[in-house]
Amino acid sequence: MKKPLTYKQHQVINELKTYIAKHGESPTLTELRESMQVQSLRTVTQYLDVLEEKGYIVRRKFARRNIELRDASEGGAVARTISIPVLANVGCDDLSVFVQENSTDEFLEVDAQIAEHEDGGIVAVRAVGDSMLDAGIHTGDYVLIRFTDHAENGDRIAAIVGDMVTVKRLERRDGVTILWPESKDPKYKPIILREDFKIAGKVLCVIPNPGAVLTEVVPL
Repeated sequence: MKKPLTYKQHQVINELKTYIAKHGESPTLTELRESMQVQSLRTVTQYLDVLEEKGYIVRRKFARRNIELRDASEGGAVARTISIPVLANVGCDDLSVFVQENSTDEFLEVDAQIAEHEDGGIVAVRAVGDSMLDAGIHTGDYVLIRFTDHAENGDRIAAIVGDMVTVKRLERRDGVTILWPESKDPKYKPIILREDFKIAGKVLCVIPNPGAVLTEVVPL
């Protein structure tokens, strides 16, 4: 997986994709500076340096229009990806409202096939904690979540409990909701609920992010 993009880097990638789709070639530095509405060519090259280091573009030496998107296939078409916002803090009543009303400064570019059959919106959260290790979720990993309030027993969900959002495995029985951790460590206990609970979404997949160092983001 490529490294995530900041909001500004995401905008630059979108500018490149739009220009290439329209003109069949990459913009010059001057054209990109104008579309980005910045004063300095140095600002443009700094963005391109970062995008190349993160694996999103390649620049060919000695060419005037030298920017190539790394996802180009052999036939020259750009692979279909979608941009997923990453929520660093999700302590809110409704994740979808949070996304609409709060700016995010980080995005993931993921294969569009992950989401093409999904009806609801999709966001990513960064996991914190070890209570879901047996589900393959480590601290710093990105968890893709589809908005829905429907889930079956055994589904992994993003649940709103009070003012916190947590990722757990769902079980309902005898009028009680149980949110199970998935860890052999006995310190992690199930959360047993009768009210003050809402399903915010279902876990679609986990994108590993080894080496991440995080402060508290999403309690697990």
